[in-house]
Amino acid sequence: MNDLYTLDFELLRSNDITSLGKLKESVTKIGFLKLKNLPISKSIIETTFKEYKTFFSKSINEKNKVNMKFTNSNRGWGESKSEQVNSNYMPDLKEMYDSGPVLNFSHEFKNLPYYAKNIWPNDMPELRKISENFYSNCSEIGLLILKKIAKSLNYSENYFSDKFDLPMALLRCNYYHAKPFLTQKNEFGIAPHTDYGCLTLLFTQSDNGLEIKQPNGKWLKVQAKKDEIIVNFGDMLELWSNKKIKATLHKVNGTKNSRYSIPFFFNPRHDTLIGKDKNNRDIFAGDYLAYKYDTTYRHKMN
Repeated sequence: MNDLYTLDFELLRSNDITSLGKLKESVTKIGFLKLKNLPISKSIIETTFKEYKTFFSKSINEKNKVNMKFTNSNRGWGESKSEQVNSNYMPDLKEMYDSGPVLNFSHEFKNLPYYAKNIWPNDMPELRKISENFYSNCSEIGLLILKKIAKSLNYSENYFSDKFDLPMALLRCNYYHAKPFLTQKNEFGIAPHTDYGCLTLLFTQSDNGLEIKQPNGKWLKVQAKKDEIIVNFGDMLELWSNKKIKATLHKVNGTKNSRYSIPFFFNPRHDTLIGKDKNNRDIFAGDYLAYKYDTTYRHKMN
């Protein structure tokens, strides 16, 4: 494999047979794809990156005002090494900023940390506004992809998507400092891992350092063009589909330049039944996500 399939969003929307076939192969055999012709403008993407870059340029004292380690959730800023996606490696060498859904109505899960209120720097109202709009745009893209995945697998088209009325979704911006040479072999921007949610949309700029592990054991460098995003599938969707869908191991290496990426992690409502454990007990999305959060966010490990 030299590269991933690049699918046209509008062709997927129109149920183009060739696109659905490539989608099926991507989700069942590769675990990654690229997507172009998105219903979100380049200017909106660029402005979103610009706002996050402004935040990350602030002093530590300013960023600490919205530090997620002072909360019981994953909202706000996380300093470098605040997340460890693989316990066999060093904590990840990245800063991040996380925000979740804005639900302006009461619901049964409102007091759970996965639905916690977002926190924003007081002097950056545009960051909040732009991020909330970007979150909504990503949700629309994610829902369409899930519907077409279901269709390609001969499920009902709403098999996955109708569980996203109260999504435990997360919008993040990652900031990787320039690291041309890592001091230890087990240091990465993000260590080898599979995403633990359902669906990830990844917006990147320039060299993103991303590599995915192929079935032959070799690592494939993945780069998206300016008008493309990278899409991959996580453990939760693999479990939910009875392993028809593939969650693929990937990592982010250090590079000579600092860089940013914006992943959107799309996860269903808390009480979604996604499978059974080895003792035939129900596994619910919220419980699964809770375990993963508590074992990767370092402020929740303590």
